[in-house]
Amino acid sequence: MNLSIGWIGAGKMGEAMIERLLDGGVSVSVWNRTAEKCAALIERGATAATTPAAAASENVVFSIVLDDSALRDLYEREDGVLSGSATVWVDCSSVSPGASKAAAEAAAAKGVKFVSAPVSGNPGVVRAGRLIFAVSGPESAIETARPYFDVIGRAVHVVGDSNQASVVKICTNALLGVLMETLSEVAILGEKSGVKREALLNFINDSAVGSPFSTYKTAALVNLDFTPTFTSEAQRKDLRLALSLAEEAGASMPLVSATEQEFDRLVTSGVGAGLDIASAIAQVALDSEIEISPEN
Repeated sequence: MNLSIGWIGAGKMGEAMIERLLDGGVSVSVWNRTAEKCAALIERGATAATTPAAAASENVVFSIVLDDSALRDLYEREDGVLSGSATVWVDCSSVSPGASKAAAEAAAAKGVKFVSAPVSGNPGVVRAGRLIFAVSGPESAIETARPYFDVIGRAVHVVGDSNQASVVKICTNALLGVLMETLSEVAILGEKSGVKREALLNFINDSAVGSPFSTYKTAALVNLDFTPTFTSEAQRKDLRLALSLAEEAGASMPLVSATEQEFDRLVTSGVGAGLDIASAIAQVALDSEIEISPEN
């Protein structure tokens, strides 16, 4: 099929997702708040859009932006996404369910169908074709967007007809934070007790509690490579979104609350500021009064 799409947001994730579309033969018109970030994509064949409305001149427009405020700006500005001619707007941002609902209501007022489609993965996962989508919204709009989902990633999980996808994403990323903090803590416990981090983590990965995430993060925890794929600041934001949602729903989340405090300290102390969430191990090491170094 001859597919064409509008795209808003060319950060690390957006860039990788657009690359997948271009490599799959999809025509992409892209806009980013900082236009320079689109340069490499334009060289690869994307078309530069001068405004969000211009990007939304295609029937389907995707967006992936930083937070609730950035999403709201997309439809409140005069040259915003809802000023274009797109009939389906798919948002892949990690935002609160309230922000997703507000965007859907604004879109509906303009006759545009809104699909919430946050993703699980990082740029490396995207480029490997392993990205997965949690999707909610009108069934017809989801089916219109499905060819693009299929080019970008490997699986689409339809979880509802409203803003449920944002809930799924928040719950998943809350678990991610708890897992990262726990892996860091047990790795330091093992090291202080005479077990190398690599030996402990390799055992965990081969056990019933091992996971693709623990396996993926083992190299970072062993080699202390904190090159960001998901920053501590982003993790803190998502933990706070989970706690806010829990307060609204009346759900108890003591572990998530404790984890948010640790990631807040990780960022404000400067130990993990701007670094990958694996830098949590550096803060735990400091608290445990142990000096750690790369094992490989």
